[in-house]
Amino acid sequence: MTTDGQPVVTPPAGLQPAVLPPGVHPAGGRALRSAAPLTCPRPVRRPAEPERADRHADRHAGHRADARGEWLRFAPVQPLFRARAAQRLAVLAYHGVTDPRSFGAQLDRLRRLATPVSLAAVQQAVAERRPLPARSVLVTFDDADRSVLTHALPALIERAIPAAAFVISELIGTEKPFWWHEADFLARHGGRARSLDCGHPSQLLRRLKAMPDPDRRRSLQELRVSADRRPPGQEQLTPADLLALREGGVAVGNHTQGHPCLGRCDDATVRAEITGAHEALTRWLGEPPIAFAYPDGGHDVRAETVLQELGYRLGFLSDHRLGPRLPSHPLQISRLQVDSTTSTRRFDTILSGLEPAYRRWRGHAA
Repeated sequence: MTTDGQPVVTPPAGLQPAVLPPGVHPAGGRALRSAAPLTCPRPVRRPAEPERADRHADRHAGHRADARGEWLRFAPVQPLFRARAAQRLAVLAYHGVTDPRSFGAQLDRLRRLATPVSLAAVQQAVAERRPLPARSVLVTFDDADRSVLTHALPALIERAIPAAAFVISELIGTEKPFWWHEADFLARHGGRARSLDCGHPSQLLRRLKAMPDPDRRRSLQELRVSADRRPPGQEQLTPADLLALREGGVAVGNHTQGHPCLGRCDDATVRAEITGAHEALTRWLGEPPIAFAYPDGGHDVRAETVLQELGYRLGFLSDHRLGPRLPSHPLQISRLQVDSTTSTRRFDTILSGLEPAYRRWRGHAA
């Protein structure tokens, strides 16, 4: 057992660890892709992180992860993990939905194996100190690009599965790209920034996230000024779309104004990022949001203080863990990272907690 009470997972011998609501139209945004070679002498490429990776790199990484899930599903400890997961809360953290067919298969799997619950049900459980039903699963989306409206919402409505979407308020009603997509595009088209010194090209996003927030913003501006081209627009959700999501059973939550890394921000910026988004969402929705998802999934004590002041009931991490059926820290609820392209076999091992435990074991071993 690990220190957090989860079983240790080792690989088998011989294997290396290795009907839309009215007014909703299926119009997706434009993908920010470019095959242009890098012109910057210090080239940078899209990092190989699951939620931000280049589509081709992500596909290869997904294939490797799915292959791992093939044997994990038949591991002798999988029944143990599955039984334990029945008494836990699984909160799935998606980003966009790039494979509607696979996403639909995952939702069908949830209906057979789990008990889908709503954000309101989690809030009620916390308020009444009453555990959620066995095998409870909450579906969530971070960043909420238009695929949540055009692909996820119809699939969720068809299966009567509720969900929650956490949005970046300053992008709503615009055609601005996510800042990490913009940085990648600009760097691929000659953009330079003094702070992005030599390093492995795949580390652009990692280096930007590691900077104090003022340095990140300054580096982005330097990339904008020096790049040969501006990135194409990316159609974002509108205030009307947020209402359509809510009417379709997808609660809308706060994901800050601009999605900075809160741990790299000063106190004033942390407060402004949360309160600015809170005020905008309250104006658009006609009621204040009750749930917040920490950008990049990491908890921040200062952010939690602001959330408490604003009356938030729930806060979500992205720590790739199961949580208790009655969350012990309502503003620090664990979530499992999953993608719409994940195979159903790997999806099963994520739901059971086996795949997350295996990943932690590999990290400790490394």
